[in-house]
Amino acid sequence: MTTNENDIAKPPTDGGTPNDGRATDDTDIVAAKTELRHEAFRRRREVDDEARARAGADLADQADRSGLFDGVRTVAAYVSMGTEVPTTPLLRRLIGRGIRVLVPRLGSGRELGWSELTDVDDLRETGDHRPQEPDGAVQDADAIRRADVVVTAAVLADRGGVRLGRGGGWYDQALTHRRPGTPVVAVVWPWELRDAPLPHEPHDQRVDGVLTPAEYWTVR
Repeated sequence: MTTNENDIAKPPTDGGTPNDGRATDDTDIVAAKTELRHEAFRRRREVDDEARARAGADLADQADRSGLFDGVRTVAAYVSMGTEVPTTPLLRRLIGRGIRVLVPRLGSGRELGWSELTDVDDLRETGDHRPQEPDGAVQDADAIRRADVVVTAAVLADRGGVRLGRGGGWYDQALTHRRPGTPVVAVVWPWELRDAPLPHEPHDQRVDGVLTPAEYWTVR
């Protein structure tokens, strides 16, 4: 989540690059993931500012229509950056509904802390290639246990619940702290929700749903 779009693992020179979930060894899987990330980022850079802003509003509307947050008290979400689907309208909508919103606070390692976001206008820049953060108190990694729904960034997702992140391992680590059974929803662009299975490894955390500006998909 926090790496630059170009700051991802380079594909090994001695492995294959299959484009589906049937990669058979670690070298193949890493290479396949890297290739898919590069392709996804190239496509994202083609989206202009107007379309990106419209997608953020559509994402919030789609979340409302889905009923995903009905009856929810606390959501662990994230602040979008770069070419991601903008989440600021969604965060504003959740806060306006009286839902408590937690967003990541990043340290130097892979462990995420959390802070409560009470107003999107409180978000501040934290440095290059890092998302904005609020100034509030930092809570430890276990704060995610209070969340009724977790909304996570993704580069790609498939309809079977496999999520491809940026490769830093931030969210795979963070999700291990959530309460068992807490639904996890990945946010991607509409074309990034794939019918074909994505390559994945045993440590990859699956998601329960995928939210795009065009639809909400529940993994069954």
